[in-house]
Amino acid sequence: MQNDYIRVEIDEDIAIVTIDRPPVNALNSSAYGELFEVFYAISKNDAVKVVILTGAGKKVFVAGADVKEFLDFDSETGMSYTKRNNYVREYIRKFNKPVICAINGWAFGGGCALALVCDIRIASQNAKFNLGEINMGILGGSQYIAQLAHFGTACKMVYSGETIGVETALRTGIVDEVVEADKLMERCADLAKKIASKSPLAVKFAKECMNEAQEGSLKDGLKYEEEVLSRLWGTNDAKEAVNAFLEKRNPVFIGK
Repeated sequence: MQNDYIRVEIDEDIAIVTIDRPPVNALNSSAYGELFEVFYAISKNDAVKVVILTGAGKKVFVAGADVKEFLDFDSETGMSYTKRNNYVREYIRKFNKPVICAINGWAFGGGCALALVCDIRIASQNAKFNLGEINMGILGGSQYIAQLAHFGTACKMVYSGETIGVETALRTGIVDEVVEADKLMERCADLAKKIASKSPLAVKFAKECMNEAQEGSLKDGLKYEEEVLSRLWGTNDAKEAVNAFLEKRNPVFIGK
């Protein structure tokens, strides 16, 4: 796949997707389109079990949108832009494989929102975060940040556009782990390999259950989990996992 802004590397069962649009990896309409196309292609590749999403360079993950595009927007064209971007983000949030975000630097505006829709966020020590859309007279990322962060922190970021450091992001639930910059991709790869070693069916349904937990009530979530388990108990992978445990060996899963 030939792209201008999104690079893809397949390392066995891990796909590494890199946003590469110098100097600050700002996402324009073309980059969003490429991002969707890349994730769609990965969704059809059964060999890939986990995706790592990151930005090129050592300073910036994604420093927001390319605001030059905003100059020509009105209510109609601006909303078309918003709905398209939301569609891409929701596609990634509900993607059929786990997505680990390796936040290698600034995650501002749309870059912060993009990180928030990933399943797991691991950040380097130099990462910073904001939802600076308010500075452009609009807003963005409010629903995603409210799901994950302490509510007061979410409000502060959405209302003020204030930038926070990585330790505050960790303390308030925006990121899940912080590592040294030169260890970021190694840590993400190790976690991706660990996830990829599990039953593909179990991981797929686990992601669906976690999304259900975010969107619905506990009662509905428990019911959904029971429905999922009724399917998983009878799989070859479940039997293989038990046999491997009892025989003290690594399981060999076939996704059935």
